[in-house]
Amino acid sequence: MPAQKLKSKTRAGSKQIKVYDEPGSPSARLSENVGLPQEVKDTLNYQRALYNPAGLQRNVNKAILRLRQRLAQANRVKTQEQL
Repeated sequence: MPAQKLKSKTRAGSKQIKVYDEPGSPSARLSENVGLPQEVKDTLNYQRALYNPAGLQRNVNKAILRLRQRLAQANRVKTQEQL
């Protein structure tokens, strides 16, 4: 997921002034690196084009919900066995 990175932090009296970089995903930041070979950049760009971050997040949230439901069901079965 894209995130902002802190570029600089300065103090003006009692206040701190923070300057952030543009939001970008880790793979986008890596592909902007000058020292990285072009082959690696092309591979990163290809892999990034395959995945939809919003869709991946939805899938993760659904999996977490299913896991919570299974845990709740297992807890209900345990409490009924104890009665």
